[in-house]
Amino acid sequence: MIEESLTGTLVNSTFAITFTSVLFVFVILRWFLRRPCNFPPGPFGLPIVGYLPFLSNKPFLDLSKLSKKYGNVFSVQVGSKNVVVLCDFLAVKEAMNSDIFLDRPPDVQLQGPSENINIAVANGNLWREQRRFSVHILRNLGFGKTKMEDHIQDEINIILAHLASLDGTVCDIRKLLVPSMSNIISAFVFGRRFDYDDPTRKYLDKRATEFQDYIKQFDLKTFFPWMKRFLSLLKPKESRKFQETSEQLLSFIREETDNHKKTLDENNVRDYIDAFLMEMKERQKRNKTSSFSDNMLYGNAQVWFLGGSNPIRTAIEWCLLTIAAYPDVQKRVQTEIDSVIGRERSPCWADHVFLPYTQAVLYEVQRWQTVNPLGILRYTREDTTVQGYNIPKETIVMNNIWAVHHDPRYWKNPGEFFPEHFLSQDGATVVKPEHFIPFSMGKRSCPGEKLTNIGMFLCFVSILQHFTVALPAGERPNFDGVFELSWDTKFHHIVFLSR
Repeated sequence: MIEESLTGTLVNSTFAITFTSVLFVFVILRWFLRRPCNFPPGPFGLPIVGYLPFLSNKPFLDLSKLSKKYGNVFSVQVGSKNVVVLCDFLAVKEAMNSDIFLDRPPDVQLQGPSENINIAVANGNLWREQRRFSVHILRNLGFGKTKMEDHIQDEINIILAHLASLDGTVCDIRKLLVPSMSNIISAFVFGRRFDYDDPTRKYLDKRATEFQDYIKQFDLKTFFPWMKRFLSLLKPKESRKFQETSEQLLSFIREETDNHKKTLDENNVRDYIDAFLMEMKERQKRNKTSSFSDNMLYGNAQVWFLGGSNPIRTAIEWCLLTIAAYPDVQKRVQTEIDSVIGRERSPCWADHVFLPYTQAVLYEVQRWQTVNPLGILRYTREDTTVQGYNIPKETIVMNNIWAVHHDPRYWKNPGEFFPEHFLSQDGATVVKPEHFIPFSMGKRSCPGEKLTNIGMFLCFVSILQHFTVALPAGERPNFDGVFELSWDTKFHHIVFLSR
């Protein structure tokens, strides 16, 4: 009796183990073989997490290496999502010039906890309408004209005065650039700047830093949609703090908007908020359904403020670190500036045409140290193809801009800093090839491209007019950056010696 019981238990246990093993193998095979027909090839990952554990803190380099094995169009499983990665300029060009790739995926990291929609995450006609308006306002408010250039130069003059007061001692350039570049965006959005020691300036910069830190930590929800609530439960303090930070920033924007409504003058458009309110008012008169609402204004103002200044600040830091590490290049830039502008007159954007080597240096820094190496995620709105591969509807697509900028087919010795990449053979003119895409390409390329280029140029040229940039004594150049929301410098202590 006992033997029969033991035998039965053994049989049941064996059956359970066998069944579990078969089920496990079935689940694993189903996971690995679930790619659609003719889908781009790629490495196998692990159940649930996919290939995520095999990506380092520099995923753009890992993905570039994978392209050597699987081709320039391949796929990786990230969480519960199949992600198509484009590592070749022709593939990026084909996709980004197609309206099918214009959308953002649900829960993209640019969406905070607020329910306010914004231009960064909007899709379809909603996005088109806001994009068209933003480009129009950027142009009308003077980016590329004297009005905003004067404001940018005012900020730069404050930087120059501070650098002069240091008398050649070491400067933490980031502490100086953060409020300065933030003020440029403040002028665009709110119509005014704030002194560096103004409590409002400190409040806004603190909110922006907290917001970006949270986004960096919680952006996995794009690939693990089910984790959005789980992460909030797992880290309630961080989630609550982010909610508070977002609400505090939105409260400031609402207050600014209310003040703008009270002082609105249709004959004097001061900033983005004024322009938006006037457009909203005009559409309401015509009873025209549109995306212009208070909530859209709040969301857009938040995105412009949080995302507008960081690319300029990061790009300028890379420029200063690079020029300090290459003194011969710096001398040539200064010679060109002296011959065209001199030491007395402040530079203007129109000067960039007459400073080809200086402009080539700025372009080369943007290529060599691509600030946004993986772009912003895209999402297919219908079934399509790229380079002969089938890409189903609602597939996440990632552009590896770093790979394009370091492709030896397009760039000689791409791993080296070489401004001549952007110069004609005689060095007299700037050459900007189409495979130079630091702001992505197509209809959904970054609308702040011109603002970033103007800010970089004016700040860089102004500093080199008056100072020689050097590394602290005993320091060697370190170009090993850190990838979070962007590819950022680790080393930002610089010495500025008056010329």
